[in-house]
Amino acid sequence: MGRKGLALMPFFKNLRNSFSLSGIRHIPGPRGLEFVKLMFHFKRDSLGALEETEKKFGTIASYGWPINTIIIYDTKLIKQVLGDKRKIYVKGAQTDEMKVVMGNGLVTNNDRKSWLRSRVIVSKELGPAAITGFSRIIYELTKKRINSWKENGSSNLDFSLEMRNLTFAIAGKTLLGSDLTEEDARIVDEAVLYTSKMAHDHMFELFPLPYWVPTKKNREFHRHNNNLSSIVKRLLNQEKAHSDEAKAKSILQRLVYAKNPDTGEGLSDRELKDEVITLLIAGYETTSNSLAWIFGLLANHIDIQDELREELRNAEEITSINFKNSHPKLYRAIVEGIRLYTTIPMSSRKNLEDDQFGEYKVPKGTSIVIPVWNIHRSEKHWDDALRFNPKRFEGVEVNRLDHYLPFSKGERRCVGENFSLIEVAIIVSEVLKSYKLELEGTSLPRAVSHVSLKPENGMPIKLTRIEA
Repeated sequence: MGRKGLALMPFFKNLRNSFSLSGIRHIPGPRGLEFVKLMFHFKRDSLGALEETEKKFGTIASYGWPINTIIIYDTKLIKQVLGDKRKIYVKGAQTDEMKVVMGNGLVTNNDRKSWLRSRVIVSKELGPAAITGFSRIIYELTKKRINSWKENGSSNLDFSLEMRNLTFAIAGKTLLGSDLTEEDARIVDEAVLYTSKMAHDHMFELFPLPYWVPTKKNREFHRHNNNLSSIVKRLLNQEKAHSDEAKAKSILQRLVYAKNPDTGEGLSDRELKDEVITLLIAGYETTSNSLAWIFGLLANHIDIQDELREELRNAEEITSINFKNSHPKLYRAIVEGIRLYTTIPMSSRKNLEDDQFGEYKVPKGTSIVIPVWNIHRSEKHWDDALRFNPKRFEGVEVNRLDHYLPFSKGERRCVGENFSLIEVAIIVSEVLKSYKLELEGTSLPRAVSHVSLKPENGMPIKLTRIEA
């Protein structure tokens, strides 16, 4: 069998499994025509399809697509997968698709040994000391963006676009250590948008074609993916050729010299590239969408804006995750916004051994989908679940909640969580000190999922300047 024949094997395996539930047919789920209808619903509106599945089948449902898939809505089962039995689970089908874009970075790496080695290295470079240093850059670039609004007399802005541009600039400076050229920025932004959306859509194809098949979409996918890799490789080579360990400031520069304290090993060139691409996508794509939703929610709740401004009036600058204590109202508004509009609305795992979900046996190799969007909006876990109510988190230790999962749980918890929260907090605080926000229209835009959850047609907000 030739190389292309081998590459087609996953395609035919998916085709077979779409009509064969080998091993999980005993678990409730759509069958026959209902299965086909729901699959098209997933492709059109994955969030709506997740909600429909829960309404029809309850806390657990099985699909033949794409490779023996079970969706679990029960937080006890989710805790089992992410916590109690985490060692028999690896990242699932969703991750396999994103690996085409991100490479084998922390988000997608399923080899435990190399993942642990990289995790130790990367987490150190995103630790408290690094974050304190980067907070100054976040403040400077945020104030620069706000000043541009003032100079231009801006009164109506698409906050989805504005936050995308701002977080991209922050990622460029903190991660890559330089201001990307306008052309580089355009290429990277287009590449991330196109490749992540296509990888997401690929997950919901009944019979996804391999990426090497020369369709128009695949050719465009590879063009964008190659552009992204080329820019990151070029920047990496520049840093290795000209940087000095003693002067290393950016995350990229630090990673070039970083060593695992236990083994003395560093990251290979391939690992460096993959980690930088992973951090770049996570560093602005997900954070910018979180900010767009949080600003949209605040623009629709003037009373909460006023409460936050009062707290910010004489507050100290934010330089660490301890802002949750010094700025409690701001922190609660952020975690509540992320609850309602979690930017990664679902995640997946795959079991390496047979497991048991209550009365149901789960055979080895089953794909498990965790519908974070549904858990965060379920009346089972939250009073008046769809209401934006930061006070619900008063006196609550967020990290102890099994039904709060924006950064996942367990050892695969997002390594950039604190960096992201601090970036969001600084940007929200600076904007609210300068402007009163009002939503254009009567409701927030529809949420659409392209790996990261975003407003369908942007987030138009009216600005009223607050005079000092």
